[in-house]
Amino acid sequence: MAIFAEVIKHGSFKKAGSSLSLSPSVVSYHVAQLERKTGVALIYRSTRRLTLTHDGDLFYQKVLNMLEAASDGIQLLSGNQEQPQRKIKVSLPTALSRSFINENIARFASHYPNIKLHIDYSDSRKNIIKDGIDLTIRAGELEDSDFIAKRIGMLKRVLVCSARHYRQISHPESIQDLEKLTWIELAQLSNERLFSRLHEHKTITFRSQITVNSVEAIYQYCLYGAGLAVLAESQVEDDIQKGRLIHLLPEWQVMPIPLFAIWPKNITSKSIVKRLISFISVDSV
Repeated sequence: MAIFAEVIKHGSFKKAGSSLSLSPSVVSYHVAQLERKTGVALIYRSTRRLTLTHDGDLFYQKVLNMLEAASDGIQLLSGNQEQPQRKIKVSLPTALSRSFINENIARFASHYPNIKLHIDYSDSRKNIIKDGIDLTIRAGELEDSDFIAKRIGMLKRVLVCSARHYRQISHPESIQDLEKLTWIELAQLSNERLFSRLHEHKTITFRSQITVNSVEAIYQYCLYGAGLAVLAESQVEDDIQKGRLIHLLPEWQVMPIPLFAIWPKNITSKSIVKRLISFISVDSV
């Protein structure tokens, strides 16, 4: 149909072929195929000129509308517009619900007011393709996959408990004492945590009474005094400053874990999704 429109625009198969980098015979073939498929003569041909039939003229107007709509669609998808318009689905773990990533996403939203952001905070692994997710942020080392991944920072973590719970337990004096205390466990991870101090490393195997599948739920149970918890520093720094939570053995650091942005391979460099990635890339959260 686009070749047919080009023929009408230039008034000859030869000129249309030159415009499209096709031979006149190829152009003529495609127009003939279009007429065969529609069962209607679109152009009357002579050795010197081409003339649109009545049906061809009506059809040509529809083809022009189609080409205009296609051009608009390509421009919309190209990401070259100053204010692109589309919807982006983003998935993040709940550990990042209070991180600086949110501030960066807010800056992106302010910069692109016509972009609609659908943000899902969940600690269950989403199926990127099935759930139609444009960008997902995941914590921890990644398995090989069919997606593109970029390391965007490190998730700093701390070991805390509520001030009330701290008053009820034997205060840990060594890293081994942590194994005697009750923790709140995340179902998706093992009951082991790696700690470091200078060049010393220690893996703690802990026991738990409550196991949940959400980091945000761990935070809530920790505030209620249900046990020790390893949480993102950004989640609890305000609670520590205000005395609601106690940072246990601060000389020992819970090993931070890497954060990755993951997206489908066919996202192009001009895509608005790539612009969002550039906004959220940080050193630590």
